[in-house]
Amino acid sequence: MSLFKLTLKTTIARNTYLIFILVLAVLPLVLPYLTPWEEKPSLLQPARAQTAWSLLWIISVIWLFYQAAVIGHEGASQGVLEYFKTIGVSRRSQMLQLWANSLLWCVICVVLVVGVSLLFAMPGDPEEARMWVVTNLQYASLYLLVVAPLFFFAMALGTRINATAAYVVTAGMALYGLYGIGYLDFFLSQSGNPVVDAIYVISPHYHLADLTTRLLYKMGPLETVTFAKIAAYLFGLAWC
Repeated sequence: MSLFKLTLKTTIARNTYLIFILVLAVLPLVLPYLTPWEEKPSLLQPARAQTAWSLLWIISVIWLFYQAAVIGHEGASQGVLEYFKTIGVSRRSQMLQLWANSLLWCVICVVLVVGVSLLFAMPGDPEEARMWVVTNLQYASLYLLVVAPLFFFAMALGTRINATAAYVVTAGMALYGLYGIGYLDFFLSQSGNPVVDAIYVISPHYHLADLTTRLLYKMGPLETVTFAKIAAYLFGLAWC
């Protein structure tokens, strides 16, 4: 049995994934009805997409990153990685197989979210529908460029330190790049401190991958050049 299949079966046996898949499938359809949507029914559909993508980010932070850290830690602490090394599986191959397990669940969640957005939040106008599809595909691509490297980081860190510590570090990086950077930007605009400016420049700008606002207000997809620049930045950031 390969390391990928072993970790996959372990994850399935825990059944935790069922909870989060159910959350992504049901809550985006239910939660918007808890708001005063009757005042503006046209916002109901984009609200479903907003809820689905927001839940995906939350699930990434509270489950997917933790799962990656646990997989790395258990593989190292229980001697699984050492065993596969003795039968000829290189360290690089081991890490890639563990990483593939985390990415598989991530891709399943992304497909589910995009499916909810396209099936239950698609605009009726053909031109708006086309832009809606493109925006969702752009969002999915940028999301994966953010979380895929963080999965690898959490997993690799988990092989060296406690799983909880590895998860906290990874989740902290993600939250800082998604939301904390906005507070730093505000502080920089008020103070103009060169030290803060340097920290801002070298910080991970994961917020660039969050296109939720564009979906909520039907702003359409990013321009091709803008999307390419953001994708190139996030791809380069993954190799840092």
